[in-house]
Amino acid sequence: MTTVHEQPGTNGSTSTGHRGALEIDALSVAYAVGGRRLRALDAVSLRMAAGHRMAIVGESGSGKSTLGLALMGLLPRNSASTATGVRIDGAPVDMTSAKQLRAMRGRTMAMVFQDAKASLDPVRTIGSQIAEVLRVHRIVPKNAISAEVERLLTAVEIKRPTMVAEQYPHELSGGMRQRAMIATALAGRPAVLIADEPTSALDVTTQATVIDLLHRLSDDGEMSTILITHDLALVAGFADSVTVMYAGEIVEVGNVDQVYSWPAHPYTRALLASIPSIVDSRADVLGSIPGSLPDLTQPLVGCVFEPRCPVGNGRAECCTITPRPQATDAGGLVSCHFPGELPGEARADDTAVPVALTRTTGRPPVLEMRATVKTFHRRGFGAARQAPVVAVGGVDLLIGEGESVGIVGESGSGKTTLARVLIGLEKADSGTVAVSLDGSLMPVERLPRDFAQFVFQDPGDSLNPLMSVGEIISEPLMLRDGGRAGRYRDRVGTLLDDVGLRASMADRRPFELSGGQRQRVAIARALSTQPKLIIADEAVASLDMSARGQILNLLARLQAEHGFAYLYISHDLSMVRHVCDRVVVMYGGRVVETADADTLFAEPQHPYTQALISAVPIPDPTVERSRQRMLLRADAVDAHASTVGCAFRFRCPLARERCEVERPTIDAAASHGAACHFTDEAVELYRIDRRRPASTPSNGAS
Repeated sequence: MTTVHEQPGTNGSTSTGHRGALEIDALSVAYAVGGRRLRALDAVSLRMAAGHRMAIVGESGSGKSTLGLALMGLLPRNSASTATGVRIDGAPVDMTSAKQLRAMRGRTMAMVFQDAKASLDPVRTIGSQIAEVLRVHRIVPKNAISAEVERLLTAVEIKRPTMVAEQYPHELSGGMRQRAMIATALAGRPAVLIADEPTSALDVTTQATVIDLLHRLSDDGEMSTILITHDLALVAGFADSVTVMYAGEIVEVGNVDQVYSWPAHPYTRALLASIPSIVDSRADVLGSIPGSLPDLTQPLVGCVFEPRCPVGNGRAECCTITPRPQATDAGGLVSCHFPGELPGEARADDTAVPVALTRTTGRPPVLEMRATVKTFHRRGFGAARQAPVVAVGGVDLLIGEGESVGIVGESGSGKTTLARVLIGLEKADSGTVAVSLDGSLMPVERLPRDFAQFVFQDPGDSLNPLMSVGEIISEPLMLRDGGRAGRYRDRVGTLLDDVGLRASMADRRPFELSGGQRQRVAIARALSTQPKLIIADEAVASLDMSARGQILNLLARLQAEHGFAYLYISHDLSMVRHVCDRVVVMYGGRVVETADADTLFAEPQHPYTQALISAVPIPDPTVERSRQRMLLRADAVDAHASTVGCAFRFRCPLARERCEVERPTIDAAASHGAACHFTDEAVELYRIDRRRPASTPSNGAS
């Protein structure tokens, strides 16, 4: 059971002109799953002051989203909830009254979901969806609805609001859709806004703009905001306070500076240690938490974190007595028998090896790509049908044996298309792609099917739900060598052991595994044919931070043992910095900068790379409050349609007439190269920006 009182430094009351004070007493939620009762929330209590920004953090399955859905009255039918009391701005909320919750939903409380594409109605315009909220809750007179829609779209920083209001969700970019969903949530002028993983599906620059937007929207105190996330780096620059959840309970709460500087609960410390940072040493092993969350369908005795805790593991109090909230020295609250105590000896992760491997210069190439071009043509009529999309525009790429190469860039920059071309899933329009086999290069068209393997972003989608784990892992072997799955049972057992799973799991189905376990199965499948190259396409993007550390440490260990090369495709620059030897930055289908990881992050030369790095959150509230971001124009002309000049010129703060007519190139012989005509000027401006106070506009601000 969890009881956490008011947020540190507040009294939970509603100040004059401020709204959004929230009080929850003993909220419990259980799900009926397969004839069993799964305890998702166990008597959770908390307080949030009016005009407050709270972050709720924890691993997947900790109860964060269930808390938000319960407050909104959106729990599924297989759920049951109880609460001693819920109050918003002092007014009681009857959690059992569907009528009251329906009246409050969108008006008193509103929610922004993770996937705007799935949340917005695809057959209705953006304007009509916002107008519906205004009509249902009678926010403005009918004759003022159109003007209010435009005002809301303008408030979320959407340019040309009249045009966007007439568009459908599929016609907008991911960032624009998320802004439109925020505008819909704000239409009812709610007192409490709940944002559930609002940026996890977005690239780093769009993520930064959305979080900055939410921050500004709550600055006037007219609304409190609850940010639900597993990304603690994101929280550092957004939240006033942090609530840490584990296995349906609140284990720690405090203001953001206290929690990040003096975490009292071992679980909080482990979460913070699992965050890769662009300012940490690359030689460090990525942090992770051994084990997994407890089975919440079974009765739990003692501390729920005890089996995974390096402090309380096996101690009598932790095994038998449920800890109660107590004040920390820093002024927060923690549910722990031994708050602040450090483990006598750190528990080693079984996959823990340094993830930053030695750069493999001078090694024979595994794959070589020269001046490769891949162009698509949009479907449509007339001139629109002929508009080309330069997905890959003259790219050179070399991957050596045992090397880890990262490809980074925003969504749509051409990263995945490049990977599909280099293993023959897409045919290049021009250029050459060759792979190394037995010491000699051969065209990709003659690529053996076991040369390269993919590890995809979502193992829930990439693993066949009708097949057992053993059948999934042995399938590539059956396709190559023939036979049935039983023939490869010993090999499957070895592969499962290699990725840290028990051989007995071969008989399970994917739905019986956690997200991290499913991704380990996907890695075992990729290793089954002993490939020379593994392409990890956003392979850890769908996992929480601790699971990411486990998977990335695992990939590093397997590479050290087997010697294959990696191509990491990601928009998570902090992860790429830790695991890759060399980094390639793409924009508009072209390579704009390449260098070894240390050099690129220390001295980025291209304005686009600089903007990407400046958008990466750092898990330090003090640093985040003083950082200067280089903002890029989001409404720029489509770079993929540009066949002349610099593709980045439409968003670049340094763009000049030369950039319109002359395409910059990278010196193939340079260890660090940037496709920019004004590299020296870009580097100097970047140094100035890093010294400028956060309140001063950046050179790239729009």
